[in-house]
Amino acid sequence: MLGKPVIGITAAHCSEELKTFPRHYYVESIKKAGGIPFILPPVQGAEEGSNFLGLLDGLILTGGGDISPVYLKEDPRRGIGECIPERDLSEILLTKLALQQNLPLLGICRGIQVLAVAAGGRIYQDIPSQHPLAMQHRQTAPRQYAWHEVEISVESALYRLLRERKIGVNSLHHQAVSEIPPGFIHNALASDGIIEGIEKSEAKFCLGVQWHPESMETDVHSQALFAGFIEACDKK
Repeated sequence: MLGKPVIGITAAHCSEELKTFPRHYYVESIKKAGGIPFILPPVQGAEEGSNFLGLLDGLILTGGGDISPVYLKEDPRRGIGECIPERDLSEILLTKLALQQNLPLLGICRGIQVLAVAAGGRIYQDIPSQHPLAMQHRQTAPRQYAWHEVEISVESALYRLLRERKIGVNSLHHQAVSEIPPGFIHNALASDGIIEGIEKSEAKFCLGVQWHPESMETDVHSQALFAGFIEACDKK
């Protein structure tokens, strides 16, 4: 036995990795919180996905490119960015399996969008064109710095972890959750109404955030989020 929870980290395993840094930020955040990181290759079927999840105590859906409109069952809108359908297929499949198994799950940035889509919610393909009054959600500051505040629901698991009504977060996205999946609640909102966090109320740990806590390595709220996730995984 390894003695520490093993955490699967989704990754595209292509040039996208150079933009999302799964081997650094996510790996180090998991190690610091007391887990063992395990980078997952894309899976292509339910049996393969179940075999991987059987090795894990928790799953992190990482940031990255846009979700293909094919998996949204929509026509592509102006403003949609680069998509990697292989990754979309893999992560939506893994998420559905993890939800069925009540495996602790943390979705980050793209990951909250994957979680929403897999669970039956919807996302904006492009915030500027679909929500034109929204603030600029793609920050021009380095990713380790906060860009705007989010307000956290006091009735959420996220609040119980962070113990704050408002926190500063970084922001590196142009897609976002537009409709919360059945059985979920929103746990964080930006001042423009964009959903910044969701969670499944009855799950052991099933939570998504739109920001990148792994990049804010010295932030106490980011550390608390990873610590809470690893604690839930340790109780699997």
